[in-house]
Amino acid sequence: MQGTLARPNFAGWCVALALWTMLGAASANAQPAPVGGPGSTIETAIVLPGITGERDGVHGEYAYIRLHFPGWKPERQTLLTVRGRSYDSIELTGPDGAQCTILFDITGWFGK
Repeated sequence: MQGTLARPNFAGWCVALALWTMLGAASANAQPAPVGGPGSTIETAIVLPGITGERDGVHGEYAYIRLHFPGWKPERQTLLTVRGRSYDSIELTGPDGAQCTILFDITGWFGK
């Protein structure tokens, strides 16, 4: 290919950069995997282990949403108290307009 410049694979670089960024963020903010369930009900609310305060908890909730619901946007967040436990209910809207609500059990860190 003498005399021809190779064109960079832009899509390949974007994928590589995204993976590198995610891996770097994951190792820099290593958190245990969420427990609980899919967060579709109070009984299956998502628990983010290792969270000790509200600031980290809210950050963890939105990091979870970005990871598990790429392209979805949080629309409304509501605090619920059920049987002495605290939950964040977050309504999401997907890129196609679909909507869903996920619940996080925040009892361990709410108010701290």
